[in-house]
Amino acid sequence: MTSFQPDRTWFKAHSGPPLSIAHRGASAYAYDNTLEAFERAHELGADMWEVDVRLTADGIPVAFHDADLKKTCGVDLALSEVTAARLIELTDAVGRPAPLFSEIAALASNLGAGIYLDAKESEAASLAIAELIANRIERVIVGANTPAYCAELLEKGCPYPVSILVGLGLDPFPIADQCGAEIVHPCWERAGDRPDRLLDDTFFGNAERRGLPVVIWHEERKDVVDALMKMPVLGICSDQPEMIARYKFAGLKRPEIVCHRGACKVAPENTSAAAQAAWGGGFDYVEIDVRETADGQVVVHHDVTLDRTTTGEGPLADQTSREIAKLDAGSWFSSFFQDEKVPELAEALDQARSWQGKLYVEIKQADPVDVAQAVFHKLSPEDVFFWSFNQKSLLEIRENFPDARLMARPEDYENLEDCLNAFGADIIEFNVRNANAADLEAVRKAGRKTMVAYMGSDPEVFDRLFQLQPDVLNVNEPFLVQRLLSQKENCGTNNAWFV
Repeated sequence: MTSFQPDRTWFKAHSGPPLSIAHRGASAYAYDNTLEAFERAHELGADMWEVDVRLTADGIPVAFHDADLKKTCGVDLALSEVTAARLIELTDAVGRPAPLFSEIAALASNLGAGIYLDAKESEAASLAIAELIANRIERVIVGANTPAYCAELLEKGCPYPVSILVGLGLDPFPIADQCGAEIVHPCWERAGDRPDRLLDDTFFGNAERRGLPVVIWHEERKDVVDALMKMPVLGICSDQPEMIARYKFAGLKRPEIVCHRGACKVAPENTSAAAQAAWGGGFDYVEIDVRETADGQVVVHHDVTLDRTTTGEGPLADQTSREIAKLDAGSWFSSFFQDEKVPELAEALDQARSWQGKLYVEIKQADPVDVAQAVFHKLSPEDVFFWSFNQKSLLEIRENFPDARLMARPEDYENLEDCLNAFGADIIEFNVRNANAADLEAVRKAGRKTMVAYMGSDPEVFDRLFQLQPDVLNVNEPFLVQRLLSQKENCGTNNAWFV
């Protein structure tokens, strides 16, 4: 049996959108350089994982960024002073388990992910590369922090392409010329609010003349990412890989997506983190639930009581906004989110506007006119729609705001006609039990949008819903929908969505 020989030129054949490179995994949603961060990166659509590799005292390569354990574990020890077993013990104790690189390589092989290797030491690089070869991983880039290290990797016959990481204020091209790098990686994220403007025609002209692809620093600012996505770059690193691997690209026709309580499988429901993941991933709507506090402020929270998703207890309506602001709304989901708060409606609206995202507002217990007025103070009517179990609330919104978009559900009426006529709803939401082609077509003929809600994760159920071609899907698993649709597109399906 012949040994595995990776194609060192794989990156030259890449075309299309930039590769999404998860910086230390999806480190906006899990502790960096942990298996959870890399698994989350895969869920969010990352093509590659940027992994920092160092050696322990017993010569085991592990995923770890810092040279010491002070920041991560609160102990004054160098990583090189502890064995792999001791490192695992220390990081487990603080809920941030450091994986062996062999575990990451096996996971990447199983999930089909590529690796952007940031090896902090030469021996660590050699051992990590051996693991990547053993796991038959093709799509790898080895990053070098100095020209000397880059040249050393190439002289020793690195089986993968080598990039040179270049700091702010340095011209990457003479450096690449000197060391023979095959990819340039400017690390310029600290160059002000718009570092993308450093990548001008002259920069890309220099790169093109040398045949050097460009990988970009880790970036999470929406305006900067938007600009970078339009540039001729090989890949973009990000703590939020979903911002690069977006749901919608030019030329693809896909249904609009409502992320139920935000991306609630990625971050705690009804929090700013869950909304960030949803809009960052390019999905259309975030669904939020709103309730009124004891002092008349409107906040984003689903349950009547605080107990399930916060450190508070009892009915939300009995607490003031100041009391609710002190609660932790993230630790129930993961210790990583222990600082998440219950957002005020005003904060959710500001976040929607900053992301240019849309909202589906479900009024649980609050004055509907006050809620709608607050919403329209910051968002346009076309960027939001409302629903409530209390039909009177919807009628009040319709009476006071004729341009407001409202939703209705056939399950709440005797028949579909009554549903359409109740208050002139703009969106009709079906569920997996009552959605059928005839009723969806009737809704379309009435000039309304069709939506189907499904909070499960069964691919067969999604396949049936895809065949109905609703205008909107309301889901808990938006990134799963994205993967399933991508699979269909790649298979050349005849579904009209993919024409």
